[in-house]
Amino acid sequence: MALLARRGDWTQLQSVAQARGIWTSSGLVRAVAEMDGPLILLREAVLQVGGSLEVEYGSLVQFAAPAGTLEQLARTPGVSHIRTPHTPVSTETPSEGLTSMGLELWRQAGMLGRGARVAVVDTGFDGYWNLLGKELPPQPTVRSFRADGDITGGGDLHGTAVAEIIYDVAPEASMYLANFATEVELGAAVEWLTGQGVHVISSSVGWPGTAHGDGTGTINEMVKRAESRGVVWVQAAGNFGQTHWTGLFTDPDGNGFHNFSGPDEGNTITLRRAKPTEERVFRVEIFLTWDDWDCLCQDYDLFLFKGDGVVAQSTAFQNGKAPPVEHIVYTTAATGDYWIGIQRFRASRRAKLDLVVTLDYNLEHKAPQESLVVPADSPLALTVGAVDAGTLDLRAYSSQGPTKDGRIKPNLVAADQVTTATYGPQGFPGTSAAAPYVAGAAALLKGARPGLSPAQVRALLQQRARGPGSPGMNNAVGAGQVFMGELIGGLFLPLTTKGASLP
Repeated sequence: MALLARRGDWTQLQSVAQARGIWTSSGLVRAVAEMDGPLILLREAVLQVGGSLEVEYGSLVQFAAPAGTLEQLARTPGVSHIRTPHTPVSTETPSEGLTSMGLELWRQAGMLGRGARVAVVDTGFDGYWNLLGKELPPQPTVRSFRADGDITGGGDLHGTAVAEIIYDVAPEASMYLANFATEVELGAAVEWLTGQGVHVISSSVGWPGTAHGDGTGTINEMVKRAESRGVVWVQAAGNFGQTHWTGLFTDPDGNGFHNFSGPDEGNTITLRRAKPTEERVFRVEIFLTWDDWDCLCQDYDLFLFKGDGVVAQSTAFQNGKAPPVEHIVYTTAATGDYWIGIQRFRASRRAKLDLVVTLDYNLEHKAPQESLVVPADSPLALTVGAVDAGTLDLRAYSSQGPTKDGRIKPNLVAADQVTTATYGPQGFPGTSAAAPYVAGAAALLKGARPGLSPAQVRALLQQRARGPGSPGMNNAVGAGQVFMGELIGGLFLPLTTKGASLP
């Protein structure tokens, strides 16, 4: 193939912003500035072009401004890089999961999480008010960190279903609900929650394309900061076991395009309607990353083809500032086969590539290993995969380890495809549903023994795991299925963890 043309970064940023719907009601585009100097000059510059400042977290500034002013704002002293905000994807794919958790003796002893504070951080909590005092606590603490203050997240039910499962497991724990739409807003939410003395944070969203997968990056720093303040962070592993591919760039014919297998330079996805008469618009989201997070100088591009024609592309310049990420968002009503192409634009070595499609469109070349979503790769996150509630078989879509630096993940697995009031009898699938079971279990431990550190909670839950994985660890199910077990005299066993005495 011939080298495909690149288009300017600013045109591409505006195009991606429009596709992802991150325009404000006044027609401004929402963006994030990564700062390496004082923030004051950018604040003034944004206001001068008719924009508005929204949220700040560390060296990140989220703002809204006219699209045509972004290139000008990027030249403001102190600005390292301007990009679209990172936005999470849900890991969704009472609770039948309760029956296999070994909670009977805990229930009989009245150990239901009293004294523990557990938070759900998610994209939306639509309809939560209808479940208060029934499927949710009567008076949870609720706060939106979105720029528009919309706790529903535009009508998103996901967080509400997550909260239901935690309440099933630990009904006497105090509950906090906090929603967000960008990583800057998540940072603000985590700061507030740690200030409220929260003991457990349950996260059932992930952030593809934001970090290398070795425990580093902005979102993982949030996990680290929360853990340093005594918070157990429970994280869904992700649902990319069947929609992820990884491998070294290979180009035997020297035409610049990666070969996925033999002469095959395309990774096919298929868009199909359930019924011929069904009206449906497909939203295809694809991330490409590679192992160049320090230099930022190896440049690869991402293309989506239909037939021989390019229908979408991501061609950012990796010139020492932009991260090794290409991201396509493509909306279409046209069914059929499409194929993903990866092109080397300017690279001095064969990078290891990672490709993620956020929905299952029958990806042709796939690899479940290393498919964890950030921050499931954090060494301080209690990462949870998904198993069938009845058979305890691992779900094919449940993301697997290892991390990019070779650590075993996930830590545990729990049931998914469970019934909730929010989603009804069709069930709540995915690691989104599995993670809150473990978050509820962590709340039970904190309620029973408030002095437990996050590391001790993680160790106890892994030691008590049952089924495949136990008594060892593997990159499919970790230590096994979450299991609470026996009590003696109102206290749980074991009374010590390896190398650490319990208070």
